[in-house]
Amino acid sequence: MKRVFELATSGADEYLQGIGSDPFGGSSSFGLRVPNLTTPDKDHRYLFLLASFTLGEGACARIVGYRQFSSLGFVIAPGRFVEQEITSPNFRLPDGNISWHIKRLGPPNAEGYPHIAPTPLDLNSFKRGWTDGPALLYHDYTIAPGNRIYTQILSYNPPNRGQPWGTPLTTGHQGNFFDQRTPWREAHAWSSLNMVLEGPDTIAFFASVRQSSGNYTVAASPLAFGNGLSEEEQFIGNFGGGDILRPKYWRVGGSLIVEYWERPEDETEPLPKNHGTGPMVRT
Repeated sequence: MKRVFELATSGADEYLQGIGSDPFGGSSSFGLRVPNLTTPDKDHRYLFLLASFTLGEGACARIVGYRQFSSLGFVIAPGRFVEQEITSPNFRLPDGNISWHIKRLGPPNAEGYPHIAPTPLDLNSFKRGWTDGPALLYHDYTIAPGNRIYTQILSYNPPNRGQPWGTPLTTGHQGNFFDQRTPWREAHAWSSLNMVLEGPDTIAFFASVRQSSGNYTVAASPLAFGNGLSEEEQFIGNFGGGDILRPKYWRVGGSLIVEYWERPEDETEPLPKNHGTGPMVRT
């Protein structure tokens, strides 16, 4: 029996503390929040696990497509923020950027596979080393005593020097890319990849974020807005200025759209043909 499902990013959002996000008392939202702390160099980039799944021995799946989301944000008053989705494929902040990575990690316990190492220091959506669900991954960090919200960390060291594990998917070279290739709102995301895999294997979608300092200039005077500037640049010009820091990266998200079946050897569930549109990868 085949089934199609979408694995999408969700995680803790500090602006839902005391308000809740659902009837079950949760405080999660779409995507994962990016900490405000500036990343000083390439070895301290934030490493986000956006989505992942594992295939057992003999199981097969087709990655039908994937989606991406990123945004800018700015706090305009205590408890009140504004957020702007990044839709321009080539947009990046002057001193920050985002890269995207869809990787094959191999079967659990394989050489080079990341290990789950839960500790009492783990916070909501903030996990040491590796986890099965969406989270910002860390090796170590510091935070003010009594604070349990990861977006308010004071220092951060990623696992594996911030480099996603695994090998790239062969289709489209999705191991390391930089553009908004499949924006969240676009319907073509549901047919953007078409790659068949056979287990055992683990597929993971990562985002690596270099957070801005917020100390940069706008592209033009506010009077010039609407004369060719992107929506992102207009958002930046509308908020901050003077001694106030400007918008930073606020949220990242991603999804993997997967068709899954368990017994390709069964004559009633044959391995689907690729018809030349995507490779079959056996591990």
